[in-house]
Amino acid sequence: MGESSGKVSDDIPFPEFVRMLGSVFVLIAVLLFGEILFRWFIEPANTLLPLQLIEAWLWSNISNLIWAGSAELVAHQTGPMTQVNLLHPTFYGGVVPLYVSDECTGLHELFFLGMMMLLTPCFDLKTKFKHLGIASLIVFILNLVRLVVLYPLAVNGCEGMNGGIFGCESPLFEFHEFVLRYGSLIVLVIGWTIWFNITDARKGVREFWNRLPNLQGVSFNPSLDDLNSNTVRAAGVYFSIGLAILSVISYFSKVLGDTSSVDACANTISASCTRIVTEYEDSLGVSIRLFLISLTILMFAWIQPGLNWLDEEE
Repeated sequence: MGESSGKVSDDIPFPEFVRMLGSVFVLIAVLLFGEILFRWFIEPANTLLPLQLIEAWLWSNISNLIWAGSAELVAHQTGPMTQVNLLHPTFYGGVVPLYVSDECTGLHELFFLGMMMLLTPCFDLKTKFKHLGIASLIVFILNLVRLVVLYPLAVNGCEGMNGGIFGCESPLFEFHEFVLRYGSLIVLVIGWTIWFNITDARKGVREFWNRLPNLQGVSFNPSLDDLNSNTVRAAGVYFSIGLAILSVISYFSKVLGDTSSVDACANTISASCTRIVTEYEDSLGVSIRLFLISLTILMFAWIQPGLNWLDEEE
C-alpha cells in the first residue's frame, strides 16, 4: 500500500514563501538605506559636534587620570576643541595628534545596532527604546575605552629601539583600522545576539513568522486624536517640530549673518579660503540635514505606519 493521500505536506505554501522572502528583502533594504542615510548625514564635518566635544574632553581627562600628562585637548584646525594630542617623549616629535571626528563618536555603530533592534519583530516601541537606551550607554563606554587604549598602544610601539622614529606609533593606527574594518561589525553582531538571547525577542520573532501568512499590508493612522495618550507618538511630533525650528533658525542665521569672509574667498584659491568656504558650506549642510530629518520623524509620527493583520480586522 502506498502512503495515504491525506498526509499533510511539510512544504511551505508558495504565497507564504514569497511573503517570507519579501520580509527578509525589506529588512536588508532598510538596513542598507539606513547606512547610506547615516553616511549622508555625517558628510559635513563636525555634524555631531556636541558629541565630539564631550568625547574629546572625556578622552583627554580619562587618559590624564590614568597616565598623568599623557594627553592635551586643543582646538582642531576646523575650530572646535576636538583634537587630542597624545604626549610621550618616545613619540616622533613628542606628540601624536588625533581628532575626534563624526565617525569616531560611536554613533555609527549605535545607529546600525538600533536599526537592527527596531526591525526585529518583537516587543513594542517603548520597550525597544528602553533597551536601546541601555545599549547606547554600553556603546558609549566601549567607544571611550577604544579611544583611551590608543595611548598605551602608541607607547608600546615607540618603546626601546623604535623611540623617536617616525611612524613608531603604528600599532595605534593598526588597531584603529581594524576597528573601522572589522571591530565595529563584530561588536554589532555580538551586541544584537546578546540582546536577542537575554530578552524574549526569540519568541516574538517566532510568533511573527507564524503570523506572517495573515499579513495584509501596511496601515496608517494620520489622526492625532491619541496624541495626549500616546507618549511615543507625542514625543516624535514635538521633537521633530522643535528640531525643525532649530534647524531653520540656524540656517538663516548663517545665510543672513556676516558672510564677508566667504564672499572674499569666492575667486581666491588658498588653504585658508578653502577652509573658510568648507566650514561655511558644512554648517549650512548640517542645518539642511537636521531639517530633513525632522520632517522624516514628523511624517512617521503623524501617519503612524503599522502592519495590518487579517486576524486583527473587525
